[in-house]
Amino acid sequence: MKSRTKNKNNIMVFLFLLPSLALLAVFVLWPMIYSIVLSFYDWSPLKGMSFLGLDNYKELFTDKLWWKSIFNTLYYVVLNVPLIICASLALASLVLHTRFSKLFRGIFFLPTMLSLVATGIVWNYLLSTNNGAVNGLLNAIGLPSVKWFTSGKVAMISIVIVTVWRWAGYYMVMIIAGMLNVSTQYYEAASLEGATSWQKFRYITLPELKTILIFIALMSIIGSFQEFDLFYMITSGGPGTATYVTGYYMYQQAFSSMNMGYSSAMAVFLFVVILFFTIIQNKVTSDE
Repeated sequence: MKSRTKNKNNIMVFLFLLPSLALLAVFVLWPMIYSIVLSFYDWSPLKGMSFLGLDNYKELFTDKLWWKSIFNTLYYVVLNVPLIICASLALASLVLHTRFSKLFRGIFFLPTMLSLVATGIVWNYLLSTNNGAVNGLLNAIGLPSVKWFTSGKVAMISIVIVTVWRWAGYYMVMIIAGMLNVSTQYYEAASLEGATSWQKFRYITLPELKTILIFIALMSIIGSFQEFDLFYMITSGGPGTATYVTGYYMYQQAFSSMNMGYSSAMAVFLFVVILFFTIIQNKVTSDE
């Protein structure tokens, strides 16, 4: 009787999950599989499909713009990830020691909820070289304008500023949850020993947040390799190729050059890279 009831429950669970599984198969699994297959073909809506074997992957190793986009993406990761972690830690510490904690949590988390289109429009207005609000303030105090999105040396840093502004509040919530789980007895014992606030943060808070910070770092790395929207909305890969990242280059190959097979090979390459970091994330978090 119990076995029959258990089987019935399992069937009911499967039926409830079936719509979600069907959507997952149609919109996630099938496109992934088809992208892998497509990476072995030369396919364009205008020319049709022809089998190339590994030629698309071989072309990746000789494509200078592809390696430039990889370099730009890695540069973006190196700038972006440490700043997001530091900004998230700073916001979390500020919020926990502020009287209106819940209000500030909502304010700092708000950028995460905004659409990327709105984010791009607002930051284009703020950091515009000629009539941007930020340059207007700089000029008002006697400082020269900064070519935020029109200088090859500054454009990537400007994108990083926008990224940190957008995601720091999101990761702040995770860090706050971790800080609240740290036993107050540690801090009380440290106070009795005469530890300063910095020493408490360095020797108690940071070690207790190790797993969360590693998770945030790996998630930020994965997200940086997947980034496309901000680069498309704000710089379109420019000036020149200064902000040409892998996601934007894939878009250009797929929808501007109509080279779907080559773009799929890029996507498969990035999938392997992101899978590598995902495996590291799972191993690190499971070992803690």
